[in-house]
Amino acid sequence: MNEFDLVPIRFYDDPLEAHMARCLLENEGIEAFVHDEHIIGLNRMFSYALGGIKLKVPEGSKADAIRILSESEHRPFLDENEQPIRCPKCGSQALTNGVSQPRTTSGIFHWAVALLFSVYPLSLDRSMRCDNCGHFFKRLE
Repeated sequence: MNEFDLVPIRFYDDPLEAHMARCLLENEGIEAFVHDEHIIGLNRMFSYALGGIKLKVPEGSKADAIRILSESEHRPFLDENEQPIRCPKCGSQALTNGVSQPRTTSGIFHWAVALLFSVYPLSLDRSMRCDNCGHFFKRLE
């Protein structure tokens, strides 16, 4: 393997998240490429078979790319007023965004319809989860 061979550094379920990470790396001067987004876009269930949407960088840039993405993952989420979003239960800023909660009534309904018609569910309850206390909440709560 030489320094120009592409290696995967992150795996995503959502093409938008993969492209946001790609843009972040390219803004830092690191070439990055998104792989398998189109085949997974045809059928989201292919994501499990293919291992997700892959963000790849040249081998020589791997360490810097991982460092940049790790640093960006630890930045706090901001609201419309540029203030950090905090967990309403414990006040922590350690949050994970875009977590799906299939246990709600609408989530269970969408999964049941998806299984009935053999399609990927179009709607999931997306929310934030506090990494500190595990509380799920909507961003506008």
